[in-house]
Amino acid sequence: MEQVLTPSDFAAARAVRSIKLDELGFVPVCMAPGEENPGHSHTLVEEILIVRQGSGQIQIEEERYELRPGSVAIVPAGRFHAVCNTGSENLEGVTIFNRNVDPKQVVLKSRKEHFKKFASAKDSMKAELKALKKQNKKLKKTIRKLKKR
Repeated sequence: MEQVLTPSDFAAARAVRSIKLDELGFVPVCMAPGEENPGHSHTLVEEILIVRQGSGQIQIEEERYELRPGSVAIVPAGRFHAVCNTGSENLEGVTIFNRNVDPKQVVLKSRKEHFKKFASAKDSMKAELKALKKQNKKLKKTIRKLKKR
């Protein structure tokens, strides 16, 4: 059965959790002012957040996006995402996701676990930069010696 929800339908949508869909799942979202979730990433599951009321931000990977009524945030599988309510009223909406996956196959990662790969790459780049600076210093010293001759 197809259905398009209008803002006035969202209250009813919260009440119909018993609807069984084969491919899609949905979760009503309600966050108090100042509330934020710690964020996560997961393989295989894609999400769409549709905002009904309130304002906030969603972080997807390294980028932050503003949320307001009517905003639709699309989160591909494997991408880190976190939501916070930056407004003075509840942030309300619905998250829709594909549920046609084997939950045992889904890899869920915290913020720290997701960005760990970037942290190790950053450390590697810092070490490489330090070595290049040292090499540059030696080259400058050699050039100064050559100029004195």
